[in-house]
Amino acid sequence: MPDYVGYDDMGTDYTGLDDMGEEEILGAVRRVQVAKRPALSGATRPPTKLRGYLGLGSITFQPAGVTIGSLIVEPQRGFRPERLIIARLNVGVASPGLATLVTGIFIGDMPQSPSIEQGAPTEMFSADATVSGIDFNKCSPGQKIQINLSISAAPAAGEAVRLSLGMYGDMLR
Repeated sequence: MPDYVGYDDMGTDYTGLDDMGEEEILGAVRRVQVAKRPALSGATRPPTKLRGYLGLGSITFQPAGVTIGSLIVEPQRGFRPERLIIARLNVGVASPGLATLVTGIFIGDMPQSPSIEQGAPTEMFSADATVSGIDFNKCSPGQKIQINLSISAAPAAGEAVRLSLGMYGDMLR
């Protein structure tokens, strides 16, 4: 076989010698053994998602009191909520006909519902509700999360309705 500049038979030579092994060829391929990095185990790598919760506080609707209210919180680190939980506590013998509604959920100034014209019943967000995960926007530090709530009528004397709210989601790094 004729000797061409840059020809290498890709055999066992590692120094760039031609197929006869006599001399080094200009431009020949040089093979280098690269050591593989050891694979990291999952235990040494930090989790990609850090689950967390965010307490939003509570609001109590009392006799002769207001029938609307808002809870506002400003997370100190990035947070992407995935589930809103609302626990309702009737104090006294609160009328079963009193409906509590979520009239708006905002992250920053962005509504988290396709329409805020009508409220949603708080039962949609109870702890035992199924299919209650929501694709909320992420909340960056400095942004506020606001939940607007209402009750259909003020409770009667000696009665009250308390709503406590919280969210589960991912804390962002």
